[in-house]
Amino acid sequence: MADVVQYFVVKCANFPSLKTCIRSEKWACKDRVNPPHPREVLTRALENGKVVLIFSVNNCHGWHGYAEMLTPPDKDDNEQENGCVDEVGESLAKKGVDQTEKSTCLVDHWHYFKVKWITVFAQDFGEQCLSSKYTEDMLIDSGPLNKSRNWQEIPQTIGQNLCSLMDKFYAELKEKREMKLKEELERIPPPFYDSQETVSGDDTWKTIVNKVEEDLGKIILACPFGSQRYNLCTPDSDTDMFIVYQAKTKDVLGFNPPKQTIKNSEHQKCDYTIHEIHRFAELLLSGDPRCVETLFLPTEIMVRTSTEWQELRAGRKHFLNKECLSKYLRDAQGSKGTKQLQKLCAEHPGMTKLTKKMCKLVYVIVRLLQNARNVAYGEDLQVYRENGSPDRQVLMAIRQGDFPLQQAWQIIQELETVIQERTDLVPEKTKDCVEFTESWLLKLRHKDFLTYSVSV
Repeated sequence: MADVVQYFVVKCANFPSLKTCIRSEKWACKDRVNPPHPREVLTRALENGKVVLIFSVNNCHGWHGYAEMLTPPDKDDNEQENGCVDEVGESLAKKGVDQTEKSTCLVDHWHYFKVKWITVFAQDFGEQCLSSKYTEDMLIDSGPLNKSRNWQEIPQTIGQNLCSLMDKFYAELKEKREMKLKEELERIPPPFYDSQETVSGDDTWKTIVNKVEEDLGKIILACPFGSQRYNLCTPDSDTDMFIVYQAKTKDVLGFNPPKQTIKNSEHQKCDYTIHEIHRFAELLLSGDPRCVETLFLPTEIMVRTSTEWQELRAGRKHFLNKECLSKYLRDAQGSKGTKQLQKLCAEHPGMTKLTKKMCKLVYVIVRLLQNARNVAYGEDLQVYRENGSPDRQVLMAIRQGDFPLQQAWQIIQELETVIQERTDLVPEKTKDCVEFTESWLLKLRHKDFLTYSVSV
């Protein structure tokens, strides 16, 4: 004998009530003023076989999924006291029945039961659901199916057809989403460099530098990025690369304009940033610390240099201005700096020890403020922290979690104070700075263009 399956329509007052049911896998019904009460009908149906509940949301004009009823309705006061279903109960009591149900229900107790979702749209597709227009030909009591009352039983054939329609529509939505994702991935160009194997840092540098020269143009500079740049790396540190190249002038002026910036995608093992000289010059003039710092690195840690880089480096003092100071302070004090640290502290009141996440954050903040202090005092940027230097000792101690939270804040505030005291003394970006940078850029373009002119 085939299993008996009975189908019932469930009306949700709003979408949050439905989401609560999906999350908790519980629903509830109330006794009506006049029997038969929903809990009695549902209990008898569950005793006879399988019960399937088909959910709709008021004023959404559609069907949001269906679930199997697992337990009979039960007024469980202990469960309510323990808070197991308070969220469901409160949501239902305040919002979870439609207006017609309110007029026919007693208001004293909810009867809770467990459900197992079979098909549900909300988790993957939000409020998108099977439109009621697809069930207009399904009639019950001479009226459209979507006008059914809460807890109304519907014929088995209609219930089966409706569930099949929801399964089919869910599969169509899933297929469309996967197709869209596939198309988006296909539009993403292949990575400039993607190391699939674990290789040494030296081999990685050699490979990517050669690839830049072959595919893009002359390398002006190549240097470490990240903790290696600052001599703050640990055995677990990644290989981060920063490269500036010069595209051919004929490509700049012709129909093959160069890419101004190339970066690795998130899933790649190797982190690299590659700038064409035009973009690099723009960033220098804007005071970008990551670019300005390349002019203050010791030559012994550079992977590749050039006479052009040496010429630019000779005028590096031009870039120690308010633009650069402002960028350092914005990075140190913004949403990824002290503001985030304040947020973490607020989330953990009473905490005295830095968490691992806080250690990394404080380490970055202090490093940025140390270099901002260099700018404020008119000093050369101390980018590479020499072994044994006070700045490096402080940063490594922070990274290792040696400082309590209060002392970390004290270090930050002391740096901010000395910087603030000298901010007005930091020069603005000058016309000479702009002319120097532009002259350097045009000289490189002109020199390469002359080479091209001779060859043709």
